[in-house]
Amino acid sequence: MASPVRRPGYGDRPPQDGLRADDGELLTIVCCCFIRSGEGMDAPPIGTGDDSQVPARDWSELPLDALASVFVKLGAIEILMGAGLVCRSWLHAAKLPDLWRSVDMARHKVVDDIFDIFGVSPVEPKINCDVLCAMARVAVDRSRGQLEVFVAKRFVTDQLLEYIGDRSPALKAVVLVSCCGVSNQGFTQLVARCPLLEDLMLVFCPKIGGRDVYEATGRACPQLKRFRLKKRAFCFSAGKSGGEVLGFAAMHELRTLALAGSAVTNDELASVLDGCPRLESLDLRDCFNIVADDALRARCAGIESLVLPPLRLEVDDEDYEYETLCSRDVDFGGDSD
Repeated sequence: MASPVRRPGYGDRPPQDGLRADDGELLTIVCCCFIRSGEGMDAPPIGTGDDSQVPARDWSELPLDALASVFVKLGAIEILMGAGLVCRSWLHAAKLPDLWRSVDMARHKVVDDIFDIFGVSPVEPKINCDVLCAMARVAVDRSRGQLEVFVAKRFVTDQLLEYIGDRSPALKAVVLVSCCGVSNQGFTQLVARCPLLEDLMLVFCPKIGGRDVYEATGRACPQLKRFRLKKRAFCFSAGKSGGEVLGFAAMHELRTLALAGSAVTNDELASVLDGCPRLESLDLRDCFNIVADDALRARCAGIESLVLPPLRLEVDDEDYEYETLCSRDVDFGGDSD
């Protein structure tokens, strides 16, 4: 039986020593073998000089744990696009549930090629949203209920979140980036089905928001530790809050809260802080309704990691350089465009 495979969590750093020599060679073979179909599975190792003097390797006979460790480095999309279809043994390895505990479908060129922030595809995409949704469903099925982390960009829909929620009772972290196809209904249905959620991140998801949504999330996920929200905001268009951020006060176990680009006010923030007494990290960049005065700083004195907008001065109202009051920053990991 293959040993368990550790899937890196979202934001984990790669090992400092990188790939081992054997892993690097195998990774190259995994990426290229199904393209070099005319040469068969007995292609000689790469970079050995005179290949004619080196015995051929049968890559189909590699142990499952070795294959699985390399597949982890490839990522979900590469596996589903062909690396797991080279031969029967590779397909068997690609179906190991441990391999699918963490599914990251955000960092890949085929996702970036779907469309830009204006909904226009710069090139003819090789894979459309429907295909990516189908691939995500396969990944969920292969996890056999063990999915813990799901990260995706642009292609996600309410229907896909429903599929994930119905089959992922162990889900702990969800990251959605620029997902215009996800609504409040789809998001709230997901969190209602996944009470073990500890980490949520929404980056440029315009159809998700509102006090009711955040309050429902807090009630459904009592173990929620991190909620990171990033909206598009401009200093000249700061408007009324509408009170939506008051919903975060229902997330009593939060340790990390990021409200980048929100219209939160000082009074609303005070209510959130009252409801989140365990808060250790707070990011308010691009929150142009916030006045970073002495009273606010005193209120946030117990927070270890704090990012505030600058105190706005009448003489220099357009100079919005961010004031970072901590040595580390919050990494959203989303689109920069």
